[in-house]
Amino acid sequence: MTDRLIRLMRIITLVQAKPGILARELAERCGSSERTIYRDMDALSAMHIPITHLGHGKGYAFIGNFALYPLDFSEEEASAFSQLRGIMKEIKPLLPPDFEGAYEKILAAEYKHKTEREEKMESVKKENGLQRLDRGNTQAEQAPCLNEIITSVMKQRTIQADYYENATEEAGILIDPYCLIPLENRYHLIGFCHRFKTLRAFHISGFSSMAVLPRRFNRKTVDVPAFMESKWNLKQDSVQIEFKVRFSDRAIDWVMQEGIPVQPDRLDLEQGCLYFKVGAAEDVAAVSWIMEFAEEAEIVEPVYYRDWLKAQLDKWLQLYK
Repeated sequence: MTDRLIRLMRIITLVQAKPGILARELAERCGSSERTIYRDMDALSAMHIPITHLGHGKGYAFIGNFALYPLDFSEEEASAFSQLRGIMKEIKPLLPPDFEGAYEKILAAEYKHKTEREEKMESVKKENGLQRLDRGNTQAEQAPCLNEIITSVMKQRTIQADYYENATEEAGILIDPYCLIPLENRYHLIGFCHRFKTLRAFHISGFSSMAVLPRRFNRKTVDVPAFMESKWNLKQDSVQIEFKVRFSDRAIDWVMQEGIPVQPDRLDLEQGCLYFKVGAAEDVAAVSWIMEFAEEAEIVEPVYYRDWLKAQLDKWLQLYK
């Protein structure tokens, strides 16, 4: 048991030190088999450690926050220290036995510290209106199945998909999709899995194929916020989607007079843009409200909802040609 606990802690350190690390690399560094690593990942998931598999050949990374004691490296010091990794094999015979483990912990702590600094800078930019919420380059928006997922969530349609996670492939599983969850530029689908008759979280990059079925579903009586808190230790209110919507002059006047069903963050009258946030499970209602304005309102961000709406309009145009 002690050996396994040591290995689990080592896996956590290695994943933080090198996001995207493969199971094969973890097995080599931990002196175990890949099958053992998969079992360890299942154990970590059961303990609510927020490690996710990014997809076939993409390895493991953290979803949420994980803190080791932060260092105070300068950029030059961090760069110089990280270059040791390239020559570690050559100098390993000259180093004390425990040096490599200590080196990995230092890299993990510095990576976390750097991430926190970047998050604070982004937060300051948002508060001062300096950041454009351009997410066109994130992994989730590039996923080939994203449009199908949003369509199925919006229209409450069951999907049939092939899904890959932790070296396990599930073919043709049926999912009733409830909502799309953004977590640190990665997106997860929460839905009812017909195979296991329970609520599950699916990482978007794990879908290799998908089809939206004509079968409609009604959301079962399940506590999605409780599921999110148990899996990721996240309250539903802490997971929010940021919208930027550009209105025509006529529509913006109506919005200001009649009010809106969301709490606005900022209103830019010169650009006619409204900025607001909604909870992850409220995105469908927000998009439906925007669509009521037809050509008087334009979704600028998030990019994936904008692209989804463009795809819907193209379908309608083909229908009426």
